[in-house]
Amino acid sequence: MLIVLPSIVSGIGLAFVLAAILVNQQILRDVFLCLGASMLWADFFVTMAIFRHSMRDIERRLRRIEAATGGHQTAER
Repeated sequence: MLIVLPSIVSGIGLAFVLAAILVNQQILRDVFLCLGASMLWADFFVTMAIFRHSMRDIERRLRRIEAATGGHQTAER
């Protein structure tokens, strides 16, 4: 679900931009273009939020593994 959400947001944004190109009324064109650009911009923030959430989840898992194995292990040279 987390991977699909940015695709949906950007797809809706692209649909609004395409509708703005096809609509023949200036007011609707401006509204659709603003909505489309906003959705495409929101796609970036949604993607970054999902990335941040995933990184925190990985960090939690690594801390749990380190705690189970007895802490940090040093690499041998």
